[in-house]
Amino acid sequence: HIVYRQQQRIKSTLPKQSVKSGGEPGQGSSWFIRAWGRYCEALLARPLIVKATSASLIFFTSDSATQYLLDPTGEWDGARAGSGAAFGVIATTWLHYWWGFLEGFVGARLPVARHRLSNTLVKVVVDQAIGAPLYIYTYYVVTNFLQELNSQQPQMDDGKSASVLLKETHDNASQMLMPTMMRHWMLWPAVHTFNFYYMPLHHRVLVQNLVLVGWSGYLSHLNNGGLMTPKEEIVVTAETIKRRETVQQGHPVLTRKITVLSHPPPSAETIAMVDPKK
Repeated sequence: HIVYRQQQRIKSTLPKQSVKSGGEPGQGSSWFIRAWGRYCEALLARPLIVKATSASLIFFTSDSATQYLLDPTGEWDGARAGSGAAFGVIATTWLHYWWGFLEGFVGARLPVARHRLSNTLVKVVVDQAIGAPLYIYTYYVVTNFLQELNSQQPQMDDGKSASVLLKETHDNASQMLMPTMMRHWMLWPAVHTFNFYYMPLHHRVLVQNLVLVGWSGYLSHLNNGGLMTPKEEIVVTAETIKRRETVQQGHPVLTRKITVLSHPPPSAETIAMVDPKK
């Protein structure tokens, strides 16, 4: 019944020219209307394939653009972009079924017709408490595992086993999960409140994918050196303190000069108290 209702809603979003002519948008319509009509028709015929393909292309393009923006002269990392595209397929498949489950589970208890706002807020809370952490964790595991696996291809005999790689990527994902979620919750609860309240179920992944144009690039940046795990922060802090102590021990005179220069000059009253002759 839910699938039938989704199909009827998708048909209702098709351009009128498309419906009248049996599926092909009219020649007089704009390119946007024709493109939207074809997208809705494909979504009606193959919803999961269309959603997954869109997300995969967005992750691939966004990651490639991020690489270029951060290092215009650097070499393009195809494995990095490809790992993002692979995650796009996995994540969209998960969201397709997860949001369908949420729609039925929450809707049975808080019907949209009578409790639209409550229905939306409950779905957002449940999604952000369960779905979002799993989404971020899976992103780090999948992308890091595939990148590490690809880097070992030339020396596969001497490389790490798959179980070791999985453990390392799991540990890294667990460390990066909470810092990333703090950033995630600054954006996505507002996006999904709008998404769940205004958008029909079959178009919600599309809204998420549009926001992912920027967010997936940001995730790629965090995953490739833009975010330190708590353990890495401790190591970096310890190394910084050690370097400072080494400088102080090796250059005591320079350290005293730096200390003196870092303080403001004494006032006239202070000089008079120390040396009354002055």
